[in-house]
Amino acid sequence: MSQTTPGANEPKPAGSRRRRLTPLPLDKQSRRFMWLQIATPFLAILFASLIGSLIMLAIGKDPLNVYARMFSFSFGRADSIATILFRATPLIFAGLASAIAFKINVFNIGVEGQYLMGAMMASIVGFTVKGLPAYIHLPLVIVAAMLGGALWALLPAYLKVKRGVHEVISTIMLNYVAASLLHFFIANVFMDKSQVVGQGGMGSPRMRMPLIEASARMPTLHSFFAHLGVNFPPHVYVNWFLFIGIALAAVLFYVIWRTPFGYEIRAVAQNPTAAEAAGINSKRQIFRTFLISGAIAGLVGLSDLLGFFGYMDIDFPRGRGFDGIAVALLGKNDPFGVILGALLFGFLSRGSEGVLVFSGVPAEVITIIQGVMILSIVVAYEIVTRYIRVQKKKEAIGA
Repeated sequence: MSQTTPGANEPKPAGSRRRRLTPLPLDKQSRRFMWLQIATPFLAILFASLIGSLIMLAIGKDPLNVYARMFSFSFGRADSIATILFRATPLIFAGLASAIAFKINVFNIGVEGQYLMGAMMASIVGFTVKGLPAYIHLPLVIVAAMLGGALWALLPAYLKVKRGVHEVISTIMLNYVAASLLHFFIANVFMDKSQVVGQGGMGSPRMRMPLIEASARMPTLHSFFAHLGVNFPPHVYVNWFLFIGIALAAVLFYVIWRTPFGYEIRAVAQNPTAAEAAGINSKRQIFRTFLISGAIAGLVGLSDLLGFFGYMDIDFPRGRGFDGIAVALLGKNDPFGVILGALLFGFLSRGSEGVLVFSGVPAEVITIIQGVMILSIVVAYEIVTRYIRVQKKKEAIGA
């Protein structure tokens, strides 16, 4: 008589159930829809460029010359390429933090505050912990930053799943709290009072925390690119966080599209009620994803903190969190799309400096083009999504 292992026939919980996630072959119409979605951002960028051309004509500038100058300045110089990569690095993390939350329909507007808290935690661990080798100290600082971001996302995540408080309200309010706390800690608790400024220390000290230990600083990529025959000048600080951001995007892509965890994120985003009926705890999934978004947000400021400044002061860069929302929208919340969106922002930022100096075009014109670009892409995505939905509905009715 055969014996059955106890519990072998019992249904397993949805979280532990293995799903075979094999991509289905695409038919002709699906391929057409796929190419239409791929072409959408490029058409929107072209439209935004046309709007920018009209603005340039209105202020008496030749748009062709301005765009040519922008491209030649951005891609014709090694320091410009390095600057684009350096400026894109924090935006990759900010875009990924926003995108993973958007994937489950959580509008985490608090990336701004979460990355400030993450940077502050990293800075504290960076200058208080001494004597550790770099291969321990640097990862410890990175973990501290992720922990700081996740902790700052904990309260809005809890309020959302337990009390139904909309995350937009709670996270925006916490952004202000984070900025105020940062000022307080820098100016009162962790102020570096050992600074000697000016002759005899008579100058005004910077409002900053102590310098981060050398063992916690992130090396630049100059030697790496030098092996490839590209020599970046020493005054640009593109560093290894660029590759960490790209690797993180690859990991998130795999998690979202190839794991049960990602499957549950997409299921909850599509229909929380149906997901619950299938055995997925939607609130738990939202809570986890919110914290993951906060942890990634904690990494946003590290490229500037550990790769450039080496200390945290009261003028630490702001606005990365809000830029990340735009980058995520540009990339349609796809991890690799986020990388392209961040590089585009880096290019526009660097290019605006070139056209300002060499063509006399105000930087505000580039800012307007950025805004029109984001708006165009969002509207174009919505139009294409509705078009595809209508076509599929017609196909279903016809069948």
